Amino acid sequence: MDAISEGLGDRPWYAALAPLVERDDLLIPLRTPISMPTGRIINEVPGVFMRFPRWTGDAFADDFGKKAAGMVELEGEHLFAELAVLRLLEKEGWAGRWVNTVGGKGEVWKYLTEWRDVPRAEQRNRVLEDPEPRQLLARIAQMNRPARYAGCWDTFAWRGDDFAFFACRKTGPKPVQLPTNQEDWLRSALYVGDERLTLRSFCVVQWDYR
Repeated sequence: MDAISEGLGDRPWYAALAPLVERDDLLIPLRTPISMPTGRIINEVPGVFMRFPRWTGDAFADDFGKKAAGMVELEGEHLFAELAVLRLLEKEGWAGRWVNTVGGKGEVWKYLTEWRDVPRAEQRNRVLEDPEPRQLLARIAQMNRPARYAGCWDTFAWRGDDFAFFACRKTGPKPVQLPTNQEDWLRSALYVGDERLTLRSFCVVQWDYR
């Protein structure tokens, strides 16, 4: 399959990820189809399979429980895949955060733009200063009650009027299902009714090392 002509090449975020994309024709099946107010039924969400360079230095002091999945390298920087996706987007003029909700009990634990080699509690929280992405996230969380931010897709990015969410999974190129709470977040985001958020705004990033 021609990755650009028949895949996701028309998405505004695609060019940023393209250098490391091996497949862009993945269709991730949803456990529960999403029924849109227009009558459209969404049965699957698009995805890509990427290969990241492996970090060969020491592991992070706190690897956030990701172990081997926390050893990505881009241009000499030790990263998690969620931040590697963000770095690729930043090179194309996007801004964004790794929206980390682990242990947040429905709220965001921290908005991350980096992961320093220090204990977890010392990681810097980069709050959303831009009102547009902050308000958009809050609207989705309000729609997503009672879970709120739980299930928010890992990497949230924006550039102008374009917004995008990426769910990162370390796995092979065969499509795998999303966790239920991420399906719920997708449904809530689409139900918000913001014309800037469509299925084109979402991508499942399945990845492995080169």
